[in-house]
Amino acid sequence: MLLSTYLKKVLWMFTAWTGVLKNGHQTIDNFKLNIRQIIQPFVTVKGGLIPALHKVQKEFGFLSKESIKTLAKSFNISDAEVIDVITYYDDFKLEKQGEYIIKVCQAEACQSLGCRELWETLRSHFQLEQDETSNDYMVTLKEVFCLGNCALSPSVMINKDVIGRANSEKILSYLSTRQNNSKND
Repeated sequence: MLLSTYLKKVLWMFTAWTGVLKNGHQTIDNFKLNIRQIIQPFVTVKGGLIPALHKVQKEFGFLSKESIKTLAKSFNISDAEVIDVITYYDDFKLEKQGEYIIKVCQAEACQSLGCRELWETLRSHFQLEQDETSNDYMVTLKEVFCLGNCALSPSVMINKDVIGRANSEKILSYLSTRQNNSKND
């Protein structure tokens, strides 16, 4: 894990919760009640924390400080134990992610065909570093290792779509098309 990502997580754990919720107007008590209702089926199940975390993240897009506190209390464990589970698995997010999560493969096959240059171009274009999200929450940029598409390197995954023989023009065109389609829906 990159030092900056680790430091972000550590700082996140020690900062006060701001009270900003997904819909912007839900009270903390209603928020806690909503989380308790979401996780209720998992609380008495052995190993139920992980499915509960998935369910809460699916509902809110990430795991807030208040959701962690509610999960810890419901499962009768410490906040630190919940955070340990969250930070162990890459799929759990402590911060809101972009609408488009761009994962650029950095495995050997992709490196041999220019993924580093592609990464630098995208990083420069979006002005983001590893695991950062744009201020408008449109894009999150990540380096990953092997998307299983080595024959079509370099590969990029945007949300669930894998793009082979990727270049910056192809990626930006893909994003532009998706954004235009979502405006027309």
